[in-house]
Amino acid sequence: MFVNNSQSIKKNIKLSVSLVTFNHEKYIEQAIESILMQKVNFDYEIILGEDFSSDTTRDIVIKYHKKYPDKIHLILPETNLGCSGQKIFVQTLKACQGEYIALLDGDDYWTDPDKLQKQVDFLDSHPECAICFHDVTTFFEDGSQKPRKYNDFEPKKISTLENILKCNFIPTCSTMYRRGLFNEFTDWYDSVICGDWVLHILNSQQGKIGYINTDMGAYRVHSHGVFSGMTKIKQLHEVITCYEYLNKYLKFKYNKIIKFETAYKYQDLALAYKDNGDLDNAKKYAIQCRQLLLSEPFLLIIAVIKLLKRIYISKMAAYKLHLNKT
Repeated sequence: MFVNNSQSIKKNIKLSVSLVTFNHEKYIEQAIESILMQKVNFDYEIILGEDFSSDTTRDIVIKYHKKYPDKIHLILPETNLGCSGQKIFVQTLKACQGEYIALLDGDDYWTDPDKLQKQVDFLDSHPECAICFHDVTTFFEDGSQKPRKYNDFEPKKISTLENILKCNFIPTCSTMYRRGLFNEFTDWYDSVICGDWVLHILNSQQGKIGYINTDMGAYRVHSHGVFSGMTKIKQLHEVITCYEYLNKYLKFKYNKIIKFETAYKYQDLALAYKDNGDLDNAKKYAIQCRQLLLSEPFLLIIAVIKLLKRIYISKMAAYKLHLNKT
């Protein structure tokens, strides 16, 4: 692992942009250009980790480095570091020197030239927040679905660790956080796919999460995406594994939240396996869901309330659809 240009320690770097890429020759220029178009009143750097792609991604990022040698700093491993990109992600973050760090993947991009300025201003004026994020548009490269908002609900203006534990509502390409909120990454970090979610949880132990209700980025769903390219069943298994690690790491302080969310992931797994015609696994995870909910009466009560809420929302949606048709 090495940084290909001698990056001296710089002072007064307000922001570092962490950009990680692998086999993104179709997308990486758009990602880089969306950073370079930013209008800011502070100094920033781009730390770009390129994980030994098999296409022309490395040639493209080297071209940009030569054009902007004082702005773009490359991390170029001599072999692919693997671990679904978590190792190159960590190396890139460790090289960042800014007071704040903004995240961007090489297949996503920003759409608002004032994005970085707005987020820096937010963190400057909200010292209680460790992280801030904004809305982005999710679009599907194959055109299978229409573009939509990343979340199907409106995030709170201010959220906490308890909220982010329930689900990852922070799009990676919208993230900005204060550097140095924790000492080291966990020893199991390379073992999980949901590295951005774990990072948010590590950071939110030290502060709140602020939301800027403005669409300023684009999240691309395509078949080669690390997470979006997985089947739903694989995604659910990865989230459950993540919960197991997190529960131990947090010393079971949030055990009820994690057990409840795990139970619902078991339920989703049961339904996914049923849809695939795998009735044995469908039954297996339905039983695990029931056992987990029955293990604590509190979880069962919450589950019933949540189920009733889902039924109400579903009926209201059906009613609105009926009104629209008539």
